[in-house]
Amino acid sequence: VVFWLSEQQARKIQVGIPDFSSQEFRLTDQSGVSRSAADFVGAPVALFFGYTYCPDVCPMTLTLLANALDEVGDRGLDTAALQTIFVTVDAERDTPEQLAAYLSLFDMPVTALTGDAEALLAAQKTFGIYAKRVEDDEGVVLWDHSAAVYLYDQSGAFSGTILFEEPAEFVLQKMQRLLR
Repeated sequence: VVFWLSEQQARKIQVGIPDFSSQEFRLTDQSGVSRSAADFVGAPVALFFGYTYCPDVCPMTLTLLANALDEVGDRGLDTAALQTIFVTVDAERDTPEQLAAYLSLFDMPVTALTGDAEALLAAQKTFGIYAKRVEDDEGVVLWDHSAAVYLYDQSGAFSGTILFEEPAEFVLQKMQRLLR
């Protein structure tokens, strides 16, 4: 019920969540190609911020999305149009090569984006993302970051969110709605 109410509230308010296509960013994808919001116009988008050294949230979220896409495809919907975008919060370690190696672990098409710390911070601010570098006493670097997937329909309008640990059936319903 909490997830459903949150989703309904987000759909009504949409304050602070402008259309995807109106966002301004210039980042580099896992192939070394410079990309902007204009490159993703005309198709639905699932946008997620994370990092490749993430021990749990990021791989679990990408796996959840991959499973949902498989299920939606099994139910007869065409999933090819969905553009899943993974934007790193870790400019220091997540090079295009590192992103490409990481994404090879997931059975779904994903565009990963990186850039220098300033460009990534600007993208985080644009989308209202929280990210903070945390280093423990042993020198292990982790990132505390927003864990929601932001969904945009093919016109670029905000369509909702997928929250971390949201029930798989809710994720499936949201993906079906996005891809219809």
